[in-house]
Amino acid sequence: MVLRGVVFDMDGTLTVSKLDLKEMYRRAGVAADEDILEAVKSMPAARASWVRGVIEELEEEGRRTLALMPGARDVGLWLARHNLQCGLVTRNSRRTVEHAEATLWRDLSFSPAISRDDQYPPKPDPAALVAIAEAWGCDPSEIVMVGDSVSNDVAFGERAGARTVLLGTGKADVVIESLVDLPRMLWERFEIPGPLGTAAPLLKVQRPVPDSHPACAAAASGDVAAALAGLDARDDYGQTPLHWAVEAGNPDLVRTLVEAGADVDAKGYVGATPVSRAARNGDVAVLRTLLDLGAAVDEPNDKMQAPLHFAAFKRHRPAVHLLLDRGASTTVLDRKGRTPAEDTACPDIRADILNARAGFRVKEDPCSS
Repeated sequence: MVLRGVVFDMDGTLTVSKLDLKEMYRRAGVAADEDILEAVKSMPAARASWVRGVIEELEEEGRRTLALMPGARDVGLWLARHNLQCGLVTRNSRRTVEHAEATLWRDLSFSPAISRDDQYPPKPDPAALVAIAEAWGCDPSEIVMVGDSVSNDVAFGERAGARTVLLGTGKADVVIESLVDLPRMLWERFEIPGPLGTAAPLLKVQRPVPDSHPACAAAASGDVAAALAGLDARDDYGQTPLHWAVEAGNPDLVRTLVEAGADVDAKGYVGATPVSRAARNGDVAVLRTLLDLGAAVDEPNDKMQAPLHFAAFKRHRPAVHLLLDRGASTTVLDRKGRTPAEDTACPDIRADILNARAGFRVKEDPCSS
């Protein structure tokens, strides 16, 4: 089955909300087993207006502490990189949705983002999901609905004919423990279209050599003057002198080139940055130099592999520790939806990454070099 897009619930799925629902119901005078939004509809106009004010006041407090679920942004980036549609259907207000998009989701977007202020009946009525399928030009069965409620989110998806994923425990097509598990599950169960999708051929390229440009060859051999003379040069593989200084394991030349103006995040062979190459090589001295000079710690290559993927896969534990110490994302995803923790055969490295994800500080070993 081809996957065309994913629709998310918001609270408890994409976001962690500290909205005090118990206090909201108490102040509104609505029983805990009632639906407060439905209860408002049957209230006299004056009381309904006052209760809406209570709801908005407490939701405003909730917006101030609203946060993304761990890995949510990496999941959004993964969907975007695969050109998969991403929608949102929530009982939150439009103001809350717009706040989340502007402050948390940032350069990503939901298309569409349906709130309680829109024309559709609330979940589990499937009307909103049916409309999304029509807007995306696909059958609902090509959409996955992801939520944390069996009665609202799963029922909503099932009534529309979509596939369903439940975050937590319960009855759905698939149950996942963590949001960051979603991409790997989608990769294993669906056909992901596009140049990086499930049908994409295995990317095999010839391993580069530095001989096709004098400045690159100079960097590989440690000739500082000649490397500086071609600071922005590119060889036949797209490599720069900085890449070759990294491959040569020469942190002094790396520093010299970057301080002279070399792009510290230049993409070369298979789209790899110098940081990715240093991580793959397990060269902690070069990796530390690059990071000290402001290199991006999570920039992926053409196959969506981040530096931490390389260090973990190659079992370079000191490099893993350094990357984690410098803030590398533990939920960054490769094209197959794997985090670095799933991309290593080393139990200790996997534990290091998962501990960092849980909030434990994994420090660089000061004795590593």
